[in-house]
Amino acid sequence: MERKLVKKICLLGDNAVGKTSLVKKFVFDSFDDKYIATIGTKTTKKEMRITYMGKDVNLTLMLWDILGQKEYRGIHKMSFEGTSGALLVCDITRPDTLGSLEGYWAPELEKVAGNIPLVFLGNKSDLSDLAKLGVRELSEVAFAFDSPFYMVSAKTGTNVEHAFTALGLDLLAGKIRSPKSAAPSSATLTTRQALDGIIVHFCANYGQGQEFAMALMRKQSDAVGIDITNPRRDKILHLIDKLAEADAEFKSREETTRLKVERRAFVEKVQG
Repeated sequence: MERKLVKKICLLGDNAVGKTSLVKKFVFDSFDDKYIATIGTKTTKKEMRITYMGKDVNLTLMLWDILGQKEYRGIHKMSFEGTSGALLVCDITRPDTLGSLEGYWAPELEKVAGNIPLVFLGNKSDLSDLAKLGVRELSEVAFAFDSPFYMVSAKTGTNVEHAFTALGLDLLAGKIRSPKSAAPSSATLTTRQALDGIIVHFCANYGQGQEFAMALMRKQSDAVGIDITNPRRDKILHLIDKLAEADAEFKSREETTRLKVERRAFVEKVQG
């Protein structure tokens, strides 16, 4: 008998970052670039079929598109009640929208819902020529909240499905994030912290289930000689190359390159 679950998911972020467009792309596979201020919240249902631990799960997501104006704290607090996970969206052409995720949206959500699974999204990746935020900036904020991140485009659909699926897998796994105060500094990481981030990133993005992805991770780590007690920087970089080879077997060249860049971002934050 297939497992069936229903989960409430919030999409959070400032005005015009593309929350409503992301929902439309994910649920209806359509795109509309006209900005419409959402009054209160809008709720949309999306049914997903996810393979987890070798079993198919029917996961119904109740997607709450939350009002993007920070002055409406009462509405926000009320909307956060009963939330199982959240997608936090910024606009890569507007750096202040990432600051809002770190300074307002994520902390306010945590006050009500606790350390539920989060996924950080840098939307409008199709506007790369206008981008003022990149993988480094987004990864620093996401890592501080013990969460994965994706550069997405509601217009082209790039990584939209992957982002929602990653959150769905975290929900099925019952992930509980580390509190932000306990998270590693965004400025520098140890090699163990970088390796930890890469492992989590790979398992969230591989797409064959966490158990299979972790087994492959162990195999590749052994192949390059990773010592988890004191992982060397050069060995981690070699591991990233091996993981890219694994991704390339069934992912596009563009996606494989993106994932490799995102994993190298963890190593770039290692001091020395």
